[in-house]
Amino acid sequence: MNQSYPSNYPSLALLPKVERYQRRQLLKVFWLIAIALLFFEMQAETTSILPKLAAIILTIAALMPSYLWCAGRAFGMPIFPLFAFTYTWTHALPLVSNHSAVIVYSPESQLFAGLTAAGFLGIGTSVWFNLVKSPPPLPKHYRALNGKKGNLFFLLIMVLAVLFNLSKNGGWLLIDGGIFSAIRGAVLGLAVLASFVLTYQLGNRTLPKTQSRIYLILLIAYMITDAVALVVVGAASTFMVSTAAFIIGRKKVPIIAILIVAVSLSVLHQGKSEMRHKYWFNSKGITLVQPWEYGNWYSEWIGYSLQKMQIKDDEFTSSKEDKEASFVERSSVIQMLLLSQTKSPEPIPYLYGESYAVIPQLLIPRFLNANKIRSHEGTSILSIHYGLQRREDTLSTTIGWGLLAESYANFGLLGCAGLGVVLGNVYGRTTRWSMNAPILSAQSLFSVLLLAFSLQSEYSAGVYVSALFQSGMVLYGMVLVLMENQKTSRPVYK
Repeated sequence: MNQSYPSNYPSLALLPKVERYQRRQLLKVFWLIAIALLFFEMQAETTSILPKLAAIILTIAALMPSYLWCAGRAFGMPIFPLFAFTYTWTHALPLVSNHSAVIVYSPESQLFAGLTAAGFLGIGTSVWFNLVKSPPPLPKHYRALNGKKGNLFFLLIMVLAVLFNLSKNGGWLLIDGGIFSAIRGAVLGLAVLASFVLTYQLGNRTLPKTQSRIYLILLIAYMITDAVALVVVGAASTFMVSTAAFIIGRKKVPIIAILIVAVSLSVLHQGKSEMRHKYWFNSKGITLVQPWEYGNWYSEWIGYSLQKMQIKDDEFTSSKEDKEASFVERSSVIQMLLLSQTKSPEPIPYLYGESYAVIPQLLIPRFLNANKIRSHEGTSILSIHYGLQRREDTLSTTIGWGLLAESYANFGLLGCAGLGVVLGNVYGRTTRWSMNAPILSAQSLFSVLLLAFSLQSEYSAGVYVSALFQSGMVLYGMVLVLMENQKTSRPVYK
């Protein structure tokens, strides 16, 4: 990533020998994944060929940006390629996996939804690729953290993030809800930056061995303490960001680490419902867990998981539907696109920007507006508009919509096309802006934040923008206080 390339740099052939070899190795992994996905979709049993056709076309569209990046034809941080790749499991695979919320729609509706998503990705890819197919001119200077001090700073952030999780799980933080939300947002944003930067440097072998060992211990501790709250998506997201950083830095997929974490999270997922039923839904409220209780906590959790995996009958508190829900079923959001497409514009009219109109209010800090609306207000508007929830229901349960379904619910196909143009521009321009900057620069760190948020497939625009704004403000504070102006000496295209 931090390597010097010629200023014209038009193709993979001009990459340094080691970099060229690494990219080709990564391209081999890409083809294995692509072939496996397409084979699975082609041999899947569906009631009609139309959903299968839609899944294949959509998968090709979702994989195209990753191909361009792995082949060395697109440069910079792979924000858009990773964003597009999430559409394989959130939109394509549910079409051929007999998803209970998808098969209720006609094959023609499923084909239309698949083509809509593929068209959106095609527009976004075109805009993004036009911005990243060649490097920009070198900037005169950039603001960045000092290398050694930067590593120590991010290691300290990981320590603080672990301590925050311990305090949150144990109920040690007796502070106002608004202040707690602000602190949590800052910690999450900094933890994302720290895990990416340190894993990236671990990947390209620039992180000292002692710091590498300390970081790996802290990363594992952060994921374990985060998952104690019985919400494994946080640990999964952290691992996804770290994995992306390692791949970018090493140009190699950490297959063994992925398998270990995937199996671990899958096992925990099996017993999550039982743990929640026992420790969340009781007269005493959510149970607090102290650090010395973690061993027994996870032992009990794993015990529920193993029992659930061994029995065939439903002897637990979760329903059969919840019991059999797979990763694809839980991560799918294409059913929301299907819902909006079959209901709008008739009998339910488009929202015409109503779920977007709340975004300016979400950018005002809560300490300046005690009556600030919830970050999920846009999501609630969507769910109420389509009759999925009542206003009181949204206070306890949130339904994930995703950016694409929200855009259709507001403006139809024109909204989907517009979203492709907007995201292609935002991801492409941010990528281009960070191409010539080192990993500890303001440009690269903002790209890291954007990459992390691009993986959140269930976010509506309001949640996405408000959360990114909060994390961006934390980064802006780092830029002002901790970073120094440094002159550009040579290109460091990523």
